[in-house]
Amino acid sequence: MNRDDLRQVRSLIAEIEEDAKRRETFAAYSLFAEDDQQAVRYRERLREIAAWINEIGDSQTRRAFRLRYIDGLPWAAVSFRLGYGGESGARKLCERYLENS
Repeated sequence: MNRDDLRQVRSLIAEIEEDAKRRETFAAYSLFAEDDQQAVRYRERLREIAAWINEIGDSQTRRAFRLRYIDGLPWAAVSFRLGYGGESGARKLCERYLENS
């Protein structure tokens, strides 16, 4: 897993939601068969990333990754939630984890 993979999470979630809304709005599922296949791939990629995050042994590090990449919080908010005094604490924690894994 790398930063580029993690940065895609929020966009993948948005694409899945947008595709579902599009199908609902137009009520023409047969027109969006390819979108359905893409949504399955997007969901599978999200599951892979979530599984990788769930395997992180340290609770604080795992929470930092979830809050940032799954919940989409800015680094300052993640750091605050984790009790860091500065806004870069959580970012540095995640960067160190990625460098060492």
